[in-house]
Amino acid sequence: MNQGKAAPAPTAPKPRPKFRKSNAEKAASEKEHLTLVLTAAETAINILRQHNLPAVIFGSLACKLYGNSRCPKDADILVFPPADDINAEILKQLLVASAPRLFYLKNARDPAATYRILWFRQPGTSRRETKVDILIPGIMSLPRVPLARIRWVSGLPLAPFCFILLHKLKGWADHRDAPEAFKRARQSTDAADVRRLLDIATEMRVLQAAQSWWEDADLFDAELQADSVVRVRAYCVEFPGRAQRWRSLGFDIPELDAPKPDVTVVPEPGIAA
Repeated sequence: MNQGKAAPAPTAPKPRPKFRKSNAEKAASEKEHLTLVLTAAETAINILRQHNLPAVIFGSLACKLYGNSRCPKDADILVFPPADDINAEILKQLLVASAPRLFYLKNARDPAATYRILWFRQPGTSRRETKVDILIPGIMSLPRVPLARIRWVSGLPLAPFCFILLHKLKGWADHRDAPEAFKRARQSTDAADVRRLLDIATEMRVLQAAQSWWEDADLFDAELQADSVVRVRAYCVEFPGRAQRWRSLGFDIPELDAPKPDVTVVPEPGIAA
């Protein structure tokens, strides 16, 4: 009978150290992704214009083009079709049919969804891709932006700055109040985007010189006008240090408690904040 010592229990393998990119590598990756998103937006806009479909860019890419420092994950495009029977799904199919090597559709994660997701792949390779959201007026308080109000930056059509600001604020409020945890996690990024937009001096001076600019019926429906006043106050309660900036834009903000520290953005996987 073996009276020797029992064999030692096997030890769990040590976890492999996580690979961390250097600041230079992060900057290069961010620059490469921004180029991809810009190429996707420019390609989509050009195809739409060839079919007499005017469009504007909004969302995080528009924030970036107006001067926000954060790299956008994808491109949001608001298209103005001439007929009510042309919906977003038809427009996505048009882009795929016009450039099948660049655009393609994926099923939504929700099996009950009636829509598909439009993606753009890096020209010449399938390794890099970005999502392209196509929307039309009538949902999410999105308007038919008058063509004379479109801002052209770096050869791309942008929704007016005030439109970008209030819709980014709407995104912050929607994510803050969302029942899904993954959506609530995005609110800090939205809040920081709003803060950065409020720091763009040239655009702020234009709004400061305007009277009740959030009541512009060409850009904001009655619901968005009323909700924006409520959202601005809620944002200022959350971040009292930004209240004076909103007051300078004409909003009536009561005195608040001592300012909280500015928000810290947690980068989403794969994209630096």
